[in-house]
Amino acid sequence: MRTTQPTCVYRTERLFQNMSLNGKVAIVTGSGSGLGKATAKLLSQEGAKLVLVGRRKAPLDETLAELQGKEGLVIQADVSKSMDAKRIIDETVRRFGKLDILVNNAGVEAPQKSITELTEEEWDYVIDINLKGVFLCSKFAIPAMKKNGRGVITNVASNWGIISAPQASVYCASKAGVILLTKAAAIDVAPDGITVNCVCPGDVDAGMELRDLARFSEERRNAIVPKLIPVEQIAHAILYLVSDTATMTTGTTLIIDNGSTIGEAPRLLSKK
Repeated sequence: MRTTQPTCVYRTERLFQNMSLNGKVAIVTGSGSGLGKATAKLLSQEGAKLVLVGRRKAPLDETLAELQGKEGLVIQADVSKSMDAKRIIDETVRRFGKLDILVNNAGVEAPQKSITELTEEEWDYVIDINLKGVFLCSKFAIPAMKKNGRGVITNVASNWGIISAPQASVYCASKAGVILLTKAAAIDVAPDGITVNCVCPGDVDAGMELRDLARFSEERRNAIVPKLIPVEQIAHAILYLVSDTATMTTGTTLIIDNGSTIGEAPRLLSKK
């Protein structure tokens, strides 16, 4: 009696084969902690050669040590500076001979202030890293990817780029900019075989969110912590977008926020 493998099993196995990144070179900015670190480790586990980028070298060295002997390169750089962004790409190509994947994850939190209280310097600082940094790294990465005839850029935005929040105007603006930059860039580079997507995380169990919890009461923290999104779930979403499973996915915004963006906005104004 002849036996055949069920189609569903075959397709599942092929799906995971396509998630393999063997031989690919990936840059992850902001990879010294949090989501960037989790993403770098996951992409490395799937076979990619990692380029770890951040403003502080010590956390990057710690991430490199956790790649379990896999090949990696540490580049200390500020993505908001054009010369640094170009150097990231140049050093990557010099070391590995090509660039396949760019994950624009570097970002900073913003001062919790009303728009009228923000200084111009505070505005520029957040926009320069969260939005301009995505532009600069992509600008210099795209020519390197064109030489391969294929490339993948995944940007990390936020669900606060879709919905607003009080005292967060510059942060919301920066992340909304990342979402629309993603869509516009996807149109520009599609003829070159390059896909551009973004993920919009909600509150994750790392980085900024954990630091913010320190100002809450213990009772409120205990209510919030179980609802935080495991950072590994966001990393796996990024893995999907940079893998060959997603070759026909571009200009997409993937929201992973525990349902935060599906509710009705509060009514702000009363009748005069």
